[in-house]
Amino acid sequence: MFEKFGSIAVLLAATLAFIGSTPTLADHADIVVSQAWSRATPKGAKVAGGYLTIENRGTAPDRLLSASSPAAATVEVHQMTMQDGIMTMRPLEQGLAIPPDVIVVLAPGGNHIMFVGLTAPFEEGQRIPVSLKFLRTGTIETSFDVGSVGAKGPRLQIASTEATPPASSPPKTNALPSTDEPFFTHLCGTRVMADVTVTPGRGGPVEVLVQLYDGDKKPLSVDALSVTLANPDKNVAPVTASAVRIAADKWRVTMMTAASGKWSLALGIDMKKDDRIDIAAPIVIE
Repeated sequence: MFEKFGSIAVLLAATLAFIGSTPTLADHADIVVSQAWSRATPKGAKVAGGYLTIENRGTAPDRLLSASSPAAATVEVHQMTMQDGIMTMRPLEQGLAIPPDVIVVLAPGGNHIMFVGLTAPFEEGQRIPVSLKFLRTGTIETSFDVGSVGAKGPRLQIASTEATPPASSPPKTNALPSTDEPFFTHLCGTRVMADVTVTPGRGGPVEVLVQLYDGDKKPLSVDALSVTLANPDKNVAPVTASAVRIAADKWRVTMMTAASGKWSLALGIDMKKDDRIDIAAPIVIE
């Protein structure tokens, strides 16, 4: 009799251990990833931003821990915060929290995915495969639809996980208002990187805010910085203005964008005497 009950106890313990270590199907269904997109990048670009929507339809919190893609050497989860009137970017070492019954939107000028060390520039119409690793859910495979250089959102509204019935009441969202939305881009050279925010992202006077980093993504102080805007498609000749330092690694300048369309924004960075670096990227003014 003792042997019989002992066997039952061992079997029950093994069953409970198996149940406790195996994620349920509901865990995966709770997280819905959709509207993953990116922007086309100029030739020679080494970085690109990625944006998406993550909905947690469950009752337990989750966390986006990391991401990976064959299109880049590394893929990082970044947080954007406003400091002294300029956007500051930093990796989220502990990942991005996804609370229950909440839609988390990763968008330009806010939290985003950063592709670092591109194997090739992103081209409009491409779909970039990405693996997203969540704390509870595990790995979700998705793809980022590449839009134009100035895309403000995804071209395709396709969910990348199996659809489930909508909740009885709409979940909360962390989406930001889009009125006078700034245009944000990240410039990357071999020695210098820059976060550039153009506010507002429409024609007229604009404020260009620049934060500089070195090759190790640490804040970079330089001697001087100039910004050049040009739009050859609209016969707008290059105009250069000297930026004003507002912090050791942050600069600001006000310029004019008289026409909408795709512009070229170039930074002239004087590291020190006789050491100048020029980097450029396209921006879109509406």
